[in-house]
Amino acid sequence: MGEGASPAGDDDALLRRELRRGAIPVEVRLAADEVADVSPPPPLFALVPRSAYLPIWHDGPVGDDAAAGDDDAVDGPTPRTHFAPRLAPGRDASAPWFDHEGLPLRWNLPVGILRDLCTTAVNGAPWKLTVHYRAFDDATDSVEKADGAMFSCGVGGEPRDVARAHFFNSLKEAVFVATGSASGVQGLSRRARADLWRSVVTGD
Repeated sequence: MGEGASPAGDDDALLRRELRRGAIPVEVRLAADEVADVSPPPPLFALVPRSAYLPIWHDGPVGDDAAAGDDDAVDGPTPRTHFAPRLAPGRDASAPWFDHEGLPLRWNLPVGILRDLCTTAVNGAPWKLTVHYRAFDDATDSVEKADGAMFSCGVGGEPRDVARAHFFNSLKEAVFVATGSASGVQGLSRRARADLWRSVVTGD
């Protein structure tokens, strides 16, 4: 190795640090109508990768989404581990939806895009979110001509499978628009697809 060259491991560590610098600080609170205790649980403060989808980040990487032996896959608690034990008995925590200052957030947009659309603050203050677990009510929760499937990833299938399929379909569309062919995405090996999706989920 020539003088001044960096080992591959150092390059990987630098890339991970840069990715995490782009993570978004959030402050997540449980919706008032979900609180089953005398007092609400404390808010969750966390860093969310810009590439992540809120419902998937909510659960944290599991199974194939977390690299084997990677202790950095999840930095601290997730909304599920933080809030689910404080919900009313029988409340299903598998299909959450989020809002920012009363505005429901679409699950199928990455966190970075949602945050940039919702706020122009650049002072490093956490982005304030509220998590809901009751079923999305089109009549009371939504804006005109919207439906729960836009905000709750659990509508229509297993949230993780729905989000993953959406990501790869969007990627194929984007690559086709940019290059005239989606063969580069369609030709990815199963391992390459798993690694790419893991990067989306964890920010690494």
